[in-house]
Amino acid sequence: MAAVAPAAALVLLALCLRGPFSAVGPVLGELRTELAVPGAALAVLTALPLVCFGLVSPTAPAIAARLGVHRAVLAGALTLVAGLLLRLAGTPGLFAGTVVLTSGIAVVNVLLPAAVRAEYGGRAAPVLGATTASMAVSASLGAGLAQPLVAAAGGPLAGLALWLVPVLVATAGVAVLALRRRGGAGAAPPGDRLPVRAVLRDRVALAVTAFFGLQSLSFYAMLTWLPDVLTDDAGLSAVAAGGLVAVAAALGAPCALVVPPLAARRPGQGAWVVGCCTPTVVAVAGLLLAPAAAPWGWALLYGLGTGLAFPLAMTLVLVRTRDVAQTGRLSAAAQSAGYLLAASGPLAVGLLHDATGAWRPGLALLLVLALLQVLAGLAAARPRLVTETGAAGDRAQPSAGAAPAADRSAPTRGAGPAPTSDSQSPSSSASTRAER
Repeated sequence: MAAVAPAAALVLLALCLRGPFSAVGPVLGELRTELAVPGAALAVLTALPLVCFGLVSPTAPAIAARLGVHRAVLAGALTLVAGLLLRLAGTPGLFAGTVVLTSGIAVVNVLLPAAVRAEYGGRAAPVLGATTASMAVSASLGAGLAQPLVAAAGGPLAGLALWLVPVLVATAGVAVLALRRRGGAGAAPPGDRLPVRAVLRDRVALAVTAFFGLQSLSFYAMLTWLPDVLTDDAGLSAVAAGGLVAVAAALGAPCALVVPPLAARRPGQGAWVVGCCTPTVVAVAGLLLAPAAAPWGWALLYGLGTGLAFPLAMTLVLVRTRDVAQTGRLSAAAQSAGYLLAASGPLAVGLLHDATGAWRPGLALLLVLALLQVLAGLAAARPRLVTETGAAGDRAQPSAGAAPAADRSAPTRGAGPAPTSDSQSPSSSASTRAER
């Protein structure tokens, strides 16, 4: 029981990392009515979480270096609680609270895998998979329960505030864990203090970051606007549209458990990129050309494509780097720049709809970006390693060292054999799967 308790606390916290903002998209109409704010302002609201992710993610390693991983995760969870409470304070509180809560989520999102590894070491892979799947379930619950919670609470702000219940329970569990680990496991190593921006001087790193950002853009555009597209263009009810988006988002959970170990087996992941991106391209094209013909099919294909693309993006972070510190820097850099890129998607789609009164221009933009995602993914999937060494942006030839750690979004700990060339050997792939 003692061995399971930390996993339960961390998985429960992961279950709270997407719902508080994925619940906003399905209730934008109710928020517009209750708060009397224009659609353009709500479009900005949908972009705020991703902007916060991009700006705050690089600070998480420094916070962990000062507080230790467990207490840094607890600080992020407490910030999430404060943001949820602040969102109750009308229109200003909604915007300010969104900034605060997503800042807390950004810190936890980066450091949660490190906390898992600090607890379980070489046995961390199953718990890491469970936290990854839990995040996908969180996005699904946020979208699917949004309308029922609004009905139960009597208004959209009150409905959004009901996420305080699981967040408080998860925060209490993490607080107990942090108290037990005070001064022990979870201290951040010196590698976390290395700069993350230098890695983006490398073309391989830029390709991985572009793929990460574009797949995130597609996912958050789906969470934010797909319910409205299904309601306005496909004729579904608000409840049915929210439920359908919830089912689509839930497809990411099994994908997160399957994609990384399979995609890491081969030196290149080009076929995986095409296979993961094709459902998204087909779904957006279907919504653009014939939304009422198969709304369930389009939504599920959209969810499948984005559900496959995220774990593939994190796998690319893993297999394109040669050691633990470099993996951490690329992960933090990809999250920072990638989420800032992703923030433009929901905002642009919302502004285009506000300007034209139709969803077709926004869907056309998403289709173009989905095709660009394929190109970025193919560039990132080539069997090459990032050559940045991390000390000061210096370049180095591939050499033996520690194997990359396979955490979802944070600098992590662990070591093992490294590839000695620009392609991953079968033995290094096996080591990668064991780490994950």
